[in-house]
Amino acid sequence: MKNTINHLRNNHIIHNNKALYYALFDEVTEAKSLLEQVALVSQGRTMYSTCLNSIARYVKDDLLAGTLSHLNTNSNTNNNASNKSNTKYGSVTPSLILSARPADDPLEAILYLTSVGIPGQVYDTVRSLRQARARRLGALQRKVPGIHLVMLWILGAIMMTSFPVLVGVGGAAAAGGLPY
Repeated sequence: MKNTINHLRNNHIIHNNKALYYALFDEVTEAKSLLEQVALVSQGRTMYSTCLNSIARYVKDDLLAGTLSHLNTNSNTNNNASNKSNTKYGSVTPSLILSARPADDPLEAILYLTSVGIPGQVYDTVRSLRQARARRLGALQRKVPGIHLVMLWILGAIMMTSFPVLVGVGGAAAAGGLPY
C-alpha cells in the first residue's frame, strides 16, 4: 500500500513538473516576443528604458521569483534534502501575484506606455503573456492536499471491507433468512 501511494505521488509530481515546464516554456517564449516587439516599437524614444525596466522587473519579480523557488523546493524534497529553497529569490505564491494592483504590474506599465490609438501587436502579446502566466501559476498551485488523498484511501478501504458484509446481508434478506 505504501509503495502504491509513493508511486502515485511520484507520478503526480512528474505530471505537475511537466505541466509547469510546458507553461514556463510558453511564458518565456511570449516574454521574448514582447521584448522584441517593445524594442522595435519604442527604440529611440524616451519610453524605451522604462519599457525595458518593466520587462526586467516582470522577469525578476514574477517569472523567476515564484518559479525558481518552487523548482528548488521540489528537487530538494525529491532528493530527501531539507525543504528550504537554495535560491536568492523569495517564494511568491500565485495568489499574491494575481491579486496585485494594476499599478504594481509591470505588464500594465508596458501597455500604458505603448497604447496609442488602436491596440496593436504589443497588446496581443501582453494578453498572450498573461494567459501563459496564468497557466504557469495554475501549474504551481497544489491541486489536492495530501490529507484529502489519505481520506480517499481510507474511504476506499472502508467500502472494500464493508461490501462483502452488505452483499451477505442483502442475499440473506432476499432468501428470506432475515425478517424485515
